[in-house]
Amino acid sequence: MANEIVLQDFSVNFTPTKITINNEDELEKELEGISEKYKDLIVTEDNLKSVKSTRAKLNALNRGLDDKRKEIKSSYNEPLSEFEGKVKGFQNIIDQSLIPISNGIKVLEESQREDRQGHVQELINSMAPEYGIDPGEIEIEKSWTNKTMTDIKLTRILADGFNTLKRQQELFETNKQLVIEHCKHVGIESEGWVGQLSDDYNATEVIKAIDQFIEDKKQKEIKRQNQLEAEKAIKEANQKNVGGTVVDTETGEVVAKKISDKYTVSIRLVGTKSDIIQAIQQVNDFKVSNTILSPLNVWEG
Repeated sequence: MANEIVLQDFSVNFTPTKITINNEDELEKELEGISEKYKDLIVTEDNLKSVKSTRAKLNALNRGLDDKRKEIKSSYNEPLSEFEGKVKGFQNIIDQSLIPISNGIKVLEESQREDRQGHVQELINSMAPEYGIDPGEIEIEKSWTNKTMTDIKLTRILADGFNTLKRQQELFETNKQLVIEHCKHVGIESEGWVGQLSDDYNATEVIKAIDQFIEDKKQKEIKRQNQLEAEKAIKEANQKNVGGTVVDTETGEVVAKKISDKYTVSIRLVGTKSDIIQAIQQVNDFKVSNTILSPLNVWEG
């Protein structure tokens, strides 16, 4: 199949049709005279018959003109419709030829762009490590694979981009360290706060949010403690000691039972009989002097 085709020149012969109205000037003059004559018409009993006759003639003329317009238009449009049909037929044939041509061009251009994209990726892979950038983080822009993109121009674009990314990474690391240190200072985990760092939300903003979080937490705890103390005070105000038992005066509920203030203590002494008797006597003397009842018993064993 030849790569080139020769199309025959074509042209269209068109002779504009002139449509004329016989006695056009006289008809226009007569109609204008009628219009002028009847523009201020007042219909009366005397002129009613004449006016109706004039109306009938004018209506008949109006219909006649419109019928003739339709007849001429139909004849005038007939060759145009035939011509349009032929043109559309030719265009359909052309469209059928364009489909495989356009598809083939598209496939080839996509293949060429993929090749150029591979070349761009190779250039990124070789340049990115020099700037400490991971090549996998770079998304190839469509304009980089255009036919008009030269290696010199692309290298300059990539270098500018890598420098910008490097500065952004260094700034992020600085902000990250500031946030981590501040979190250590206030005693909270830093992971969630570091995750909030972005181009629009730097360390200053994050640290301000951390301080606000700490203050809100502190105020919340103060409020909670105040609430607990208030509830305790209200509860104690409603309590009464009855015979050593604490009772809620509103509900009658026993809050706390009386606890005995007397205890029994057993002590086992080991020694000679005289030593033990002497020790017991000293304990009993202490109890008497301190008003403690129940003397210490002595048993042998």
